[in-house]
Amino acid sequence: MKKCGYIALVGRPNAGKSTLMNACIGQKVAGVSNKPQTTRNRILGIATQNETQLLFLDTPGLHRSGGYSRINSLMNKEAWGVLNDADVICMMVDLTGGVEEQDLIFFRQILETATSPVMLLLSKIDKKKADALFKRKQNIISAFSEVYDALDEELRGKLIHPIGDPFEISAKRPERVAEFCAKVGELVPEGEWLYNEDDLTNRSTDFLMSELIRESVFRLLGQEIPYHTAVIVEDIDLEKPVIHVTASIVVSRNSQKGMVVGKGGSKIREIGILARKSIEQHFDRQVFLDLHVRVQEGWVDRNEAITELTSIGDHS
Repeated sequence: MKKCGYIALVGRPNAGKSTLMNACIGQKVAGVSNKPQTTRNRILGIATQNETQLLFLDTPGLHRSGGYSRINSLMNKEAWGVLNDADVICMMVDLTGGVEEQDLIFFRQILETATSPVMLLLSKIDKKKADALFKRKQNIISAFSEVYDALDEELRGKLIHPIGDPFEISAKRPERVAEFCAKVGELVPEGEWLYNEDDLTNRSTDFLMSELIRESVFRLLGQEIPYHTAVIVEDIDLEKPVIHVTASIVVSRNSQKGMVVGKGGSKIREIGILARKSIEQHFDRQVFLDLHVRVQEGWVDRNEAITELTSIGDHS
């Protein structure tokens, strides 16, 4: 009997959600960087193994949206929106960063909101030595246990494993990724697959390319500039032996344009080289990337512009 179900990956920014999803499906479909909130959209990753099709929903990081730009508020809405669609909800906590008050607040809110089983995942277990790992893990378990014990029995029943034994995961350890996929595979319902066996995502080629370019922007620019940028893929020619891509990096203030371009165009060239390598790796073909920068004043604070430039809320 075939099985098919949605697995939501939620948690604070930089918990490792996109990296884990990419590892589960064996291909990069979501951009990753060491900066929080790299992911803006709900992104579907498809992993088909034997008779089971796992539909991973990568989400923007949960965060306080008050006082931030409008785009952050919409990203929060995007993240919380997956709870109603998921057959399994995986809340990820970065073991290297430890537990914060927001983790505990989100954990309680997820259990109060969820109608599906909830797993607690400790991510990035490869980043710490054994002694530090054990101490950090015990501190996290203690903090979550305090919240868990204060809940009523019905809410506690949504957690599918003991609170004192969270699932430990590292996207860099194939055996842990395989064990995680097997675990969530047991929990999804029986049913026909929703996608073809070789599908990796339901996102368009334009979207995937914009994600790979935006990943390069996050990796190579300073702390604040990436959050005011969007990437629009304006033209793709897949018919030639070398893929031709024309795209624009959109910034929200004129003063930011020079920072993205760099002295003598040095920074935009650097971004282009890194992005081109990522696109070539994904599509296994040579790529010619024509990259530009343009200004759309204050777009991060205007709903219409956010939808136009980022497709937040568009799950097709």
